[in-house]
Amino acid sequence: MVSIKKAFLISLLLTLLIFTLDFASKSGFFVPKTKPFFISKVIDGDTIELSNGEVVRLLGINAPEINELFGKDAKEFLSQLVEGKDAYLETDLRRRDSYGRILAFVFIEGKNINVEMVRKGFAHTFELEKISKYVKELKEAEFYAREKQIGIWKRSNITCIKLLDLKVSGDEKVVLKNNCNLSVQIKDWILEDASHNRFIFPSYSFRPNEIIEVYSTNKTAKFSFKKNFPIWNKEGDTLFLRDSQGFLVLFYRY
Repeated sequence: MVSIKKAFLISLLLTLLIFTLDFASKSGFFVPKTKPFFISKVIDGDTIELSNGEVVRLLGINAPEINELFGKDAKEFLSQLVEGKDAYLETDLRRRDSYGRILAFVFIEGKNINVEMVRKGFAHTFELEKISKYVKELKEAEFYAREKQIGIWKRSNITCIKLLDLKVSGDEKVVLKNNCNLSVQIKDWILEDASHNRFIFPSYSFRPNEIIEVYSTNKTAKFSFKKNFPIWNKEGDTLFLRDSQGFLVLFYRY
């Protein structure tokens, strides 16, 4: 009788274990360093595809879109790091995003690829408040890339455009001032947030001591994103202002 009960308990435990592993797999949860996943394709600088068809979005980072400056470079660099290789995936607080993609840190030969993309200047940190792992490593990597002016952090020669205000409630707007002693042509300059909502300036001569305002939703303003939704997150966001070559004029994070 005892052996029958023991066998029943073992069987029950095995059943529960199999069910748990099956559920974990379907929900996108992967325990690191237990099973490698073959990376068959790199979609862009922060997204990859596994051989089983699953798409993985790298956690904690955001790379430029393919059609943006450094976008193709970011994809190419990530391809060199991961394409055609076995990788271990490690998830965090959220296991999938609203598009059904797996959210994970990717490891190859012990190297955290997410951190490497930031350190090499091909991505910036993104939504760190939504993750619990490798936050320190990501911040340090970004600080290093910024200090060295690597990739997306390469600075513009124009350093006298200043941010006076960023209003994130009500009628959202970014207030800029030209502290230069000469006019600056800002045609094709780009103002964007961490999620790559972009405003591209038309041809305009930004005069010395002039102040301009760039609105989010005010569609009658001289400068406006003309969005139907707020851009700047009240919980925290990042502002980038880039010149016509894509080099960084202003960076502000709150």
